[in-house]
Amino acid sequence: MSRRFAAGAAAGTALVLSLSGCMGDSGGTNTNGIKLTAAQVVAKSSEQTGKTDSFKADLTVAGTSGGSAMNAHVNGQFRIRPSLAFTAKLDQASHGGQSLPGGAAQAIFTDNVLYVRAQQLSQFTGGKPWMKIDTSQAGQQSGLNVKNLVGQVEKVNPAEQTKMFTASKDVRKVGDETVDGVKTTHYAGTVTVDQALKQFDATSRDKLRKFYAEGAGQKINFDLWTDGEQLPRKLVSKVNTPKGDSATVTILYRDYGKPVTVTAPPAADVQTFDPSTFLGRSAN
Repeated sequence: MSRRFAAGAAAGTALVLSLSGCMGDSGGTNTNGIKLTAAQVVAKSSEQTGKTDSFKADLTVAGTSGGSAMNAHVNGQFRIRPSLAFTAKLDQASHGGQSLPGGAAQAIFTDNVLYVRAQQLSQFTGGKPWMKIDTSQAGQQSGLNVKNLVGQVEKVNPAEQTKMFTASKDVRKVGDETVDGVKTTHYAGTVTVDQALKQFDATSRDKLRKFYAEGAGQKINFDLWTDGEQLPRKLVSKVNTPKGDSATVTILYRDYGKPVTVTAPPAADVQTFDPSTFLGRSAN
């Protein structure tokens, strides 16, 4: 197993999460008797979700890589404050029409500790189903920056997603639609990668550039569905790369503000991460 593959497995679902949002300046909706433009609605959406401490998300990735179809599906529940905690499950992953070996994975993050359950990690867990990784210690010993990977999960936060696209100049209202049983207003627009990244501070911008290495001018097409409180209920982002690859990321949001309970696996089912064992086997 290569270190790169093992690192991806150890991160669980953390790397799948990072694309979608929006903003611009036409169309409109009525909120508390005040007519808002599409741009103002999306700005309000980012503001509203920034006040939300918890939510559930269902994420689907579909596209092509190297001329072959790929897809993945992740769902989970997330608490942003007072401290990050989440449970997430990758239940589908395929490439070229073939399911990836051991494609299913689960991740639990609580009290600064990541627990991962994945077939690819079985050689490191001594027969136990879960691996325990202290994110504050694993990086320097193994070369695996788990803390940074876990931080990417926060990018599924709808407040971060909508903020990423507040530079769009062509967002417009598409119409009223029902999403997951909720009445919503649909908006759509485009933004370049460079425009989107400028909405973040330097540290966040550098991290996000790794996901968009194809070029600053690359265009992202997006769609946003907001409910009556301007909370995102659905986000769709589409990207086509100069090399001919493509990706569509769809995120469904629900249960804003509802309590999220995250519990570590039973101690008897957990093997603590051993950097020396990881390094020895991943080199093979």
